Amino acid sequence: MDVRGFILQATYRIEGRRPVVHLYGRLEDGATFLVRDHNQRPHFYIRAADLDAAGEVQPLNAHAAPQRTFAGEPVVRIEVAVPGDTPGVRDALHTRGIPTFEADVRFAMRYLIDRGIKGSCRIVGEARPGQRTALVFDDPELTPAEASIEPRVLSFDIETDARAERLLAISVYAQGLDEVLVVDPEGRPMPPHARGFASEGAVLEGFASLLAEHDPDVLTGWNVVDFDLTVLARIAERVGHPLQLGRDVGNLRIRPAQGYFGSGHASIPGRLVLDGMDLLRGAFVRMDEYSLDAVARSVLGEGKTLSGDDRADAIMQRYTHDLPEFARYARTDARLALEIVERLDVVRLAFARSKLTGMTPDRVAASIASFDFLYLSALAERDVVAPSVSSDDARVSAAQAGGAVFEPVTGIHENVMVFDFKSLYPSIMRSFNIDPLEFVADASGDKDVLRLVTCATFRRSPGILPAMLDSLFPQREAAKAAEDSVASQAIKILMNSFYGVLGTPACRFYNPELANAITGQGRYFLQWSKDWFEALGYQVLYGDTDSVFVRARAAAAEAALAEADDLAGRANAALARHITERWNVTSRLELEFEKLYTQLFLPSMRHTDAGARKRYAGVVWGSDSVQFVGMEVVRRDWTELAKEVQRELYARLFGGEQVDAYLADVVGRLRDGELDHLLVYRKGLRKSLDSYVASTPPHVAAARKSAAPVGRVISYLITTAGPEPLDALNHAPDREHYVDKQIRPVAEPVLGALGLDFAQVIGDDKQMGLF
Repeated sequence: MDVRGFILQATYRIEGRRPVVHLYGRLEDGATFLVRDHNQRPHFYIRAADLDAAGEVQPLNAHAAPQRTFAGEPVVRIEVAVPGDTPGVRDALHTRGIPTFEADVRFAMRYLIDRGIKGSCRIVGEARPGQRTALVFDDPELTPAEASIEPRVLSFDIETDARAERLLAISVYAQGLDEVLVVDPEGRPMPPHARGFASEGAVLEGFASLLAEHDPDVLTGWNVVDFDLTVLARIAERVGHPLQLGRDVGNLRIRPAQGYFGSGHASIPGRLVLDGMDLLRGAFVRMDEYSLDAVARSVLGEGKTLSGDDRADAIMQRYTHDLPEFARYARTDARLALEIVERLDVVRLAFARSKLTGMTPDRVAASIASFDFLYLSALAERDVVAPSVSSDDARVSAAQAGGAVFEPVTGIHENVMVFDFKSLYPSIMRSFNIDPLEFVADASGDKDVLRLVTCATFRRSPGILPAMLDSLFPQREAAKAAEDSVASQAIKILMNSFYGVLGTPACRFYNPELANAITGQGRYFLQWSKDWFEALGYQVLYGDTDSVFVRARAAAAEAALAEADDLAGRANAALARHITERWNVTSRLELEFEKLYTQLFLPSMRHTDAGARKRYAGVVWGSDSVQFVGMEVVRRDWTELAKEVQRELYARLFGGEQVDAYLADVVGRLRDGELDHLLVYRKGLRKSLDSYVASTPPHVAAARKSAAPVGRVISYLITTAGPEPLDALNHAPDREHYVDKQIRPVAEPVLGALGLDFAQVIGDDKQMGLF
């Protein structure tokens, strides 16, 4: 057979003391497949010069290899019997000071890297019918190829008692499927779309049978790994059910979350588990709160049929006394989860990212691993090996410098042109050959190098990373032209990740000099753009990382638009000349006109005359609404009261309407208790409650008073007795706190621009005068 398909899962199994690669996927014609390859050998590399010393540590199965290190040193290939042997050998060598190369690369990923396979492939070989997959290929020829499939997605959700110890039901939702499997020893009549089962084990069996029948590629849900599958595994163990949910014999495996608020990972043979919450976070979909109810209301305009702090009791009440309502609640949760991921296209995005990076769709959000796959694949083509990862510290180095930020010219400005360097950091990498392999640590004797403003130097020979970006840029432009937002977003996420991973110690290619070279060039060009505009007599009002704000000369907005287009063309021509003259390279940088603010407000910092950086609001030409950047209205940890007041104040400011009467009215209504529904704070915990020792922030104090299980986001009020969670409110809101800490901060910048005083506007000046 000669077919094409998409790889959903890459793993291996040990058969007769030898590892066998297992690749599960779906062909373009819809048939499922399993590739089994017995020929891959677990291996890594050491320098040839270290072989004798390494042999003194333990006997090694060494083979000659054509590869070399970054420094050009010859290496030998070390093979082990099974992948699990590698860590012990590697660590023993490291203990003796002998470096290893690529000794941490996962075995199945190594198989794909060696063949340059990213997501989809061509399979040439004999096939036989499988038991749980349509076709099984033993030791076929696999090569890279373009293949597209439409993944089959099934959402499920479980219902349990309040302590998650007893299973009540499993609901499932997919195309042509909407059903709830209910544990019902009493044999009660079931409502439509519900089936009753005599025991928990019977429901688990029904669930497994249903998955085998509908055969989804992807299982999704909400918190599906850390709750639903974790609970199901625990119940299955208790009742003695094997819980075979995959396309091959094998147990569900769950890797617990790394860190208190991380997310776990679930592995089911032949199927992907893509948690809805993780899909949104991995796609950088910003939500104030990631609960199913909150996201569904935001995305779909529909929430859960039950919510609130007494939900667990209400579920049990319906399960016991109102099966139709119980079934409706359970089915709704499964449906909402699937409709959210479909509406936001995040499953398709994960598959698109898989085809770009080579990572399976359940791992595409791992930016370091994705970069690793791409860069190691390119190194393999050049017969170069990379160091093993030496650190698991994913914190960004403190030695890194960020982008430039100019001091804002405070006040209200009209017709402000915003120019933006298009994909600044990736464009810098392309222009100046910034690449781990081409970096020169000591270039004192080499004149033909690129020496950047931070003094970091790079060879002029074509680098791997610039070549990747040279390929990705036109792909993204083509996707945008075709209005393929998913492909465009996938490429954007990948390109934007390159800078970050190079500055992260957990990346094997970590080098702060590379990261600082990128940001250093970025600061240089932002300053260059400011100087260029000012040399033409323009006033630069503000600048931040890759954007510069310039006051137009034209008084009319239409004329300012034409002025901005002309300036962008002239600036790019001057920039290209400058880069060629100074560095003798072709500029990939492009300064584009992004938008025109017909009105822009740059506030000052509180209690100072200095401008507030990364905070502004304005009206963009062509829109009537106010756009906020870095202000309270776009932050989760401010109340709806502050956000509503800020939106209204700026709408009035830009509309030329009075703000004092409105503000006095709002404060009066707040003090009268009419706005209590807008006073809720929502703030996320960064660590476990027990870890807050040195200080106790308000949301932590509130969380410690809660009787309900503590989630990632704490919702609470500031009351006359301090912070209290919503499920344990015992005192009235401290409304003066909200006047001073929520309304005053958002009002004072506007009032200051109008020459007004907050206390006088709200009528408190007489009280202040008593002192």
